[in-house]
Amino acid sequence: MATLIIGNYYDNIKCESFLDPETNRIRVRPLPNQGLPTKIVIECSKKEREAHPIGTIFRTENVKVCKKTVGRLYLYAKGNMIYKIS
Repeated sequence: MATLIIGNYYDNIKCESFLDPETNRIRVRPLPNQGLPTKIVIECSKKEREAHPIGTIFRTENVKVCKKTVGRLYLYAKGNMIYKIS
C-alpha cells in the first residue's frame, strides 16, 4: 500500500458509499486493491452520495490527499464529483 503524501493525486478510483457509524452520515471510501486505505474517506458531492442507496459503487476521476487542520487525512474528489457505475 502506498504511503499517502499530502498533495498527491490518484486517478480513476473506484469507491463505495457506506454509513459512517461515527457521524451517522453517508460517506464514500475507496474499494480494496487500489493502493489506498479502505478506511479513508473521500470528500465528494453530498447530493450524489445521498441520491443512491448505501453500497453504490462510484468512480472518481481524480482525488487529492488532504489533511484537516485538526486531525485526519482524507481524499478530495476533484470538483466534488463522483460518478455512479453500479
